[in-house]
Amino acid sequence: MNITFVVWTVLTGIGIAIVYLWYQRKFVGNFVRKLLTIDACSPETAVSMEELHCKMTPPLQLALREEGALQDAVLKTEEETPRYYVAPEKKKMLEAKYKNENVGFFAVLLGICILVVVGVLFTVLYPVLSDFLGGMFPGE
Repeated sequence: MNITFVVWTVLTGIGIAIVYLWYQRKFVGNFVRKLLTIDACSPETAVSMEELHCKMTPPLQLALREEGALQDAVLKTEEETPRYYVAPEKKKMLEAKYKNENVGFFAVLLGICILVVVGVLFTVLYPVLSDFLGGMFPGE
């Protein structure tokens, strides 16, 4: 295994993490921001998906399940049509995590392009730098 493979693997992982974070903030964050905006912080102020004008998308279902990202932060009532509210002790954490930062898809694409450029530069320049530094410090 050479160093170029390792660098491309790390850059790919960073790219996947960028896309995942954008996706979470965009889709799951939209649901949480709506709950925070209307101050749904108790079972009495809980709201249904219809009242929030949200659809239960697969990423949101994953986040709301028992082992999901929102498991202890967003709670639901035990009714036929579940109603959702923010756990009061988690409100500040959710506000900080899902604050409305306008990171658009263009910024995600720009970040991925920068990662590709870094990878290409490393692939091209590493052999040259390796030979140059190897010539400066010859082995015994």
